[in-house]
Amino acid sequence: MTEIDKDYLNDLKRIKETIKENQNKAMVIVNSAMILTYYEIGIIINQRKKWGNKYIERLSEDLREYGKGYSCDQLKRMSRFAKEFTIDEIRAQAAPQIPWYTLVIIMQKSKSHEEMIWYINEAHKNGWSRSMVLNQFELKAYDRSLIEPSTTSIIKSDDLVKDLFKDTYVFNFLDRESIKTERDLKKKLVDNVIKFLQELGSGFSMVGKEYRIRTPSNEDFYIDLLMYHTKIHSYIVIEVKIDKFKPSDIGQLMFYVNAVNKLEKTAKDEKTIGLLLCKEADSFVTKTTLENINLRIGVSKYKIIDEIKEYLIKRLSEQEKGTP
Repeated sequence: MTEIDKDYLNDLKRIKETIKENQNKAMVIVNSAMILTYYEIGIIINQRKKWGNKYIERLSEDLREYGKGYSCDQLKRMSRFAKEFTIDEIRAQAAPQIPWYTLVIIMQKSKSHEEMIWYINEAHKNGWSRSMVLNQFELKAYDRSLIEPSTTSIIKSDDLVKDLFKDTYVFNFLDRESIKTERDLKKKLVDNVIKFLQELGSGFSMVGKEYRIRTPSNEDFYIDLLMYHTKIHSYIVIEVKIDKFKPSDIGQLMFYVNAVNKLEKTAKDEKTIGLLLCKEADSFVTKTTLENINLRIGVSKYKIIDEIKEYLIKRLSEQEKGTP
């Protein structure tokens, strides 16, 4: 028996022991145990990577007794997984908490290590499925996270909600032809409520569209979209505009936020939050408008999928030049 054969058999023995050890873990940590198993197998494979594909092919054949999870392709993915992350990163990040094939998608789609880490953490935080992760890649979620917020950063809020709103939302169910009025936009958002809520983020739930607020004098007002956030425990008023932000837009939003605080909020709820969702927003105009407002109010922009690439190039270029 050659030295290589001895080393190979030793590797096979170590891998089988790793599989058996982790198969015996409690079911509540099955996914975590599997991810760590794959990582350990990847480490072992990478120690022999110079042996080429025949090593992986032989290994896959000899692991058939453990099921289909050890194909050549799978073993190559484990190898990459172990190369991409250190064990300290695996322990510190949420990787063991999300499904293996979600991790595979993230590794395949990401352009950098930082992007992988970001998607892993966001997938865990928001409970994204594999299809939702794919959708977030399409919507350029990571690239958008690199933009320094030019309007949302001035939300009058505490640390609890500082990350509640994004600078820019992307809705891939919108198109230029179908959005002629604000009523059109509201209808599209509600008709596609699952995708809308996914883009808003974890914790948002829909209370109503054109939600009626009746004053003590029986005068009726209608909020575009009233949401409730199950983690922050507060109502969120969303007003939508199909045009560029104007300072006058804030007065209506302030009224609705105050009205919900007085008429809907209970002692168990935190103070109401307001979001103005508009097509465009000038940073100076927005910040100046909100400068002395003590309510928890923010302004964000929305884009359709066809606009996001050009928008990202423009905003990231402006950011590099220090343009607000």
